[in-house]
Amino acid sequence: MRKTLLLALLCVVVVIPVFSQATKEVKISSNKNNLREAFLAKANDVVITSDSVTFTDASGSDTPITLAKNPRNVSILYASFATLWYEAGGSASTIIGGDSAIEQYETYIGRDITQDTDMHIAATASNAKKWDIERILADRPDLIICSTAMNGYATISSPAKAAGIDVIAVDYADFSDYLKWFKVFSALTGHEELWESVALTALDDVVKVLESCPKGEGPKVFCMFSTSTGLDANTSNTVIGEMLSQMGATNITDLWGATNSADRIEINLETVFAADPDVILIQCHAGTDIAKTALDNQFGQSPVWNALRAVKNNHVVFLPRDLFHNKPNRRFAEAYQMLAEILYPRN
Repeated sequence: MRKTLLLALLCVVVVIPVFSQATKEVKISSNKNNLREAFLAKANDVVITSDSVTFTDASGSDTPITLAKNPRNVSILYASFATLWYEAGGSASTIIGGDSAIEQYETYIGRDITQDTDMHIAATASNAKKWDIERILADRPDLIICSTAMNGYATISSPAKAAGIDVIAVDYADFSDYLKWFKVFSALTGHEELWESVALTALDDVVKVLESCPKGEGPKVFCMFSTSTGLDANTSNTVIGEMLSQMGATNITDLWGATNSADRIEINLETVFAADPDVILIQCHAGTDIAKTALDNQFGQSPVWNALRAVKNNHVVFLPRDLFHNKPNRRFAEAYQMLAEILYPRN
């Protein structure tokens, strides 16, 4: 009897840890799947056939558009979308030029594509007010890719459609948008194999970073957006604000209760002091040096600013422009990893 009871107890001791580990593994797998599905929600709506791609663009219409694969003559009137098009295996005949665009081409494509043979430069800025519409249409593109920002789509769509030219209005902000547009672009360029080797690899890496973040209460963060004229507070409606939420951090602007749907709001330094954030992040619109100057001019001499815990502990971080202002494309995982290391430094 005692021998039978002992064997039963041993079975219990052995079985319980195995069951617990299996349950833990199922939970981790479920979390990963949930993250993946959330990021892929927009991409999953893209329909690809042997010769066409169907999707909804950012033109404001709920009606999906269908385009034939392999357009031969493509005009891309926004530098960030040109870098994504090239990453997805494409090439363009007309692009935006200028110093800012060239910097992006060199950073994300690896060369200044404005110097490519037979490349046409539509304008030196993405602002549609500076475009020569007749010149763009004279190149007779099969497809025009443009942004809804800076009057791009509003300016080009009507004359292009009147000329029988397909136009895609792109609105690309966060990682889920990247996945959607990569899927559209790689299908259009005829390089669908890049969806798995590039985009889904980036997805796996992003999920891995998020899974590595500690669970529970995260640090309090104050995030600012810096321009050449000053700084504003980033709310959780911004891309970086969303990334902070995904990592379990508290964006202190969420505690202010009056952000509504605004992306950025005016900074009240006393309110920041009341929250006393653990970390301060500065998103650099025009480069780190300009951001440092703006910060020094606006707050550098303020005793309230200098009394903040993050300032005293030297936890003020200027985020690199190529990862946190321009569209990082396949480097999104790098941006997530850098942010995770800032929020949860290893001793």
